[in-house]
Order: sequence, then C-alpha cells, then structure tokens
Amino acid sequence: MSILGVVVRVKPGHLDEVIGELSAAPGLDIALNPGDGRLVVIIEDTQDIPAAQTMASIALLPLVLNTSLVYEYSGPDVAHAKSPTDPDIRYQSWRTSLSQMAAGVDAGAADAARP
Repeated sequence: MSILGVVVRVKPGHLDEVIGELSAAPGLDIALNPGDGRLVVIIEDTQDIPAAQTMASIALLPLVLNTSLVYEYSGPDVAHAKSPTDPDIRYQSWRTSLSQMAAGVDAGAADAARP
C-alpha cells in the first residue's frame, strides 16, 4: 500500500480545470487549496491503480507545471485483490521513471528491462 502527499503546481488561471480533472481521479483527495495555484493532494493506492501511477499521470497533465512528492508511505501491509502486479512489490512502483509510472509499468518490470 502507498500513501503519497503531493504538492501540485498549476499554470496560472487554470486551477479550476485541474481541480475538475483531479476530482475524477480514484484514490485522490484534495487536502488543501489556498487558491494561489498550489494544491496539496493525498493519493492512495486503489484496487487497480497504484498511487505512483496516479501521481505520474497528474505530473503529465498539460496544465500542471510540476508536482513535488512531500510525503510517502509504502509498505506491503495491504494485499490488493486482483492486483495487476504482485502485491509484494507493488508498493515499490514509484521507484521508476515518470513515463513508466503513468503507463502503469511497475518497478520490477522496469528493472527487468534495464541492461
């Protein structure tokens, strides 16, 4: 299981659009919105999507300037029924590239692909 605390910086004037997109993301809660283009979001693993994949998808949104991981808890303490990856390594999925995370490639598969 992973729980991530992420600061999301949004392009000026597009905060409402990004909030709309983030509100549709499973396992995501907007914890703080000071209204100045920054958001603090809490992301948890869902049944089908690791938190790292959600974070990477947010970082690749066109209206997002950057994301900063400010808190991370990862542990094999919760098994995921019908998990797309092995639950024993799923909590390590954030330890790969942004593109691989957004595509749902886990760390074990990424390590196996490296020469």
